Amino acid sequence: MKRIIFLFGLVILTSCTYNELAVCETDNPSFSECIMPIFSEHCIECHFHNNPYSIMPLTNFTEIQDKIINGTIIESINREIGFMPKDGKRLSVEQILIIEKWYENGTPNN
Repeated sequence: MKRIIFLFGLVILTSCTYNELAVCETDNPSFSECIMPIFSEHCIECHFHNNPYSIMPLTNFTEIQDKIINGTIIESINREIGFMPKDGKRLSVEQILIIEKWYENGTPNN
């Protein structure tokens, strides 16, 4: 009997998974949990300080917030041709929606 309970518990525990994107699929995505990870994975490779090609840095909250508010990033990630990240894989629809929702919520530093 103990073995059956153990196996049942093991099945339950191993069937539970953590979906990182689910945290961001809310009406209130946070900068630290949702926005910064997108920029770290897709943007900072080119958009860093002292880049020899003078590409605007997007390495922290203030830099990202400024370019979101002035429309530069939203426009760049939504282009059909010449979208960002350049020479990279286009951001997913979900990632773009998360960024747009963060903008709609006033770009909070949370």
